[in-house]
Amino acid sequence: VGYVETPRGLRVFKTIFAEHLSVECRRRFYKNWCKSKQKAFTKASTRWNDDKEGIDRDFDKIKRYCKIVRAIVHSQPKLVGLRQKKAHIMEVQVNGGNIPDK
Repeated sequence: VGYVETPRGLRVFKTIFAEHLSVECRRRFYKNWCKSKQKAFTKASTRWNDDKEGIDRDFDKIKRYCKIVRAIVHSQPKLVGLRQKKAHIMEVQVNGGNIPDK
């Protein structure tokens, strides 16, 4: 996620999703996973196969315009052995260097 500074604060400029999102992460976006069609982020993942140039353009725009870059990450509860199946999602700021290095 790339953010631009405005007079009123930070504003989201571009968001690029990963090619593969795990089932635990996709569960978080549904209230009832079993009754749903489980189609969350399927279009975002097919974009990596169909529109590589568009994704590269989005990365270039983030490098050129954004002041802050953050990554949206999630936990993996199945590795811990908990009863919970939905992942915890949080946003982590990427620090160090200039924007193209991040």
